[in-house]
Amino acid sequence: MKAKHVLYILIVAGLLVPMIAVPALAAEDDIPMWVHRARLAHTGRSSSGVDAIVAFIHIRDATLDMVEGAAVMAVWTLPDGTNYQEETLTNEQGIAIFTLWEGRGDYQICVTSVTKDGWLYDPTLDREACPVFTVP
Repeated sequence: MKAKHVLYILIVAGLLVPMIAVPALAAEDDIPMWVHRARLAHTGRSSSGVDAIVAFIHIRDATLDMVEGAAVMAVWTLPDGTNYQEETLTNEQGIAIFTLWEGRGDYQICVTSVTKDGWLYDPTLDREACPVFTVP
């Protein structure tokens, strides 16, 4: 191989390396996600007199796409003031569903963290993260 051909190959290879490295660096950036909506519902009273309280926590990204497979950690506050911590994964619709079987009174659930590899939970973007619901 002639010397000028080797030099040409090195120059072209040198120009390609930055183009390959830039997308790899961009892929390492975490994607922001937050609580788009949090709501509590009362699904009715069972035959034993206990109520089912269900929390639906919607996790979205910057384009409002649903975030599937995120681990959502939340703390329930029960009518007697005690706290109960629970964790679940978001489904294909980006919703983490928490269910609690208790009696009457005021209930609150607060999202404490959301984790997923390659994603970053930004609680400052939460639209609603601690709803309160009263079971009459």
